[in-house]
Amino acid sequence: MKVLVVHRQEAVLENIKTQLGHWYIRSVHTGLDGLFATRLENFDLILCGLDLPVVTGIEMVRSIRNFSLNKKTPIILLADGNETPEHARLISLLNANLLTMKEVEEMDESKINYN
Repeated sequence: MKVLVVHRQEAVLENIKTQLGHWYIRSVHTGLDGLFATRLENFDLILCGLDLPVVTGIEMVRSIRNFSLNKKTPIILLADGNETPEHARLISLLNANLLTMKEVEEMDESKINYN
């Protein structure tokens, strides 16, 4: 599985790489770099933060859905848990999902079903 992870914090990127260590992980720190990556490569999954430098997570998802090789790729936005109902509605309209950072930290690879 090929995964793009876009997050401003190196610790979060490393945590995700550890959790998904057996998959190919490409990580970048800005939404703009994430957009460039999605225009050059196909991914099986995209994980990105909401609060990204240069281009926000929502702007990145909107652009991916409109102008990239990954228009139908599943996208999970990593959130801090304080999102407004409007954020949730917009993310749903963009055919993406929210996952809180607490949920990411609680992930246990042994409980993930790969079938």
